[in-house]
Amino acid sequence: MASAFEINFDGLVGPTHNYSGLSHGNRASTTFKGLESNPLEAVLQGLEKMKTLSDRGFRQGVLAPQERPDVPSLKRLGFLGSEKRILEDVASVSPSLISAVFSASSMWAANAATVSPSADTNDGRVHFTPANLQTKFHRGLETQTTAAILKKIFRDTKHFCHHEALPSSPAFSDEGAANHTRLCAQYG
Repeated sequence: MASAFEINFDGLVGPTHNYSGLSHGNRASTTFKGLESNPLEAVLQGLEKMKTLSDRGFRQGVLAPQERPDVPSLKRLGFLGSEKRILEDVASVSPSLISAVFSASSMWAANAATVSPSADTNDGRVHFTPANLQTKFHRGLETQTTAAILKKIFRDTKHFCHHEALPSSPAFSDEGAANHTRLCAQYG
């Protein structure tokens, strides 16, 4: 078996980073709801953290922010017109919906997918299953783009295998690797 290694991936904070309090039950989300955010400061802090890890010898990857606002999702919900008109209409009828489509929550890379290391798979490849994140509307908007990003980064089918997200249903609720831990003495 070829030598294995671990790469730390962080999500880059997007320009629409805000404190909307969309994750009910999450203490930080509730505590900071409505406070003014500073996306530039947040992205600089994230980049500093990534550089610190890299300087200490950790392999570091970056997941770019996803395009926001997510106007295509609003169109699927039946809103019509120009992007400006759609955003104005949504803002006037549903502040929580406008917050959801502006959400920069994809920065939480731990929720991006479940990654099965090659040492744990029958075919010796790393397997990726993007999280459906179905318990939170604003998080569920990320699934398809996250899958596409992972397929672009890890495109060599000799070493990587990509799966579809689990069906978006409470029976198959998937919050990604945020709730998974692999304990091992060695990566191989």
